Amino acid sequence: MFGTEPAGFSLAGGFVTVVAATMAASLLLAPAEVAGRVLIMAIAVCAHAACGVRAVVALATAVMAWFFGTGFLVNGAGELSFGRPDLVRLGLLVAVALGANACTAAYRAVAARRRLRVPLAGEDPSRLVLVRN
Repeated sequence: MFGTEPAGFSLAGGFVTVVAATMAASLLLAPAEVAGRVLIMAIAVCAHAACGVRAVVALATAVMAWFFGTGFLVNGAGELSFGRPDLVRLGLLVAVALGANACTAAYRAVAARRRLRVPLAGEDPSRLVLVRN
């Protein structure tokens, strides 16, 4: 079911995802390749948000990704900055998280709707039931 697990487990999964993405970005790309490093973080946030976590958890994961990205991938030694480019990166990560979360919710709603049984010829349409897989 969508978003029925405790939020703490999903948040811990988001933290692990962000840490792994930070490590991958720092190992794969040079410090001057900020756009590529941010792209790796955005892909990680998108993947985690698309797993069907709650919207609040997706947002928290995006903020964690911004903290790690700004502190370790853009600036050095865990230093946070709040300039215009930093806030643009935060907006990007939040938009990716909410977009992936909304797409997953819409997909699940459409899939649930399609699971409704269509009546056959001659059947009473008032007897439609939800078919569970």
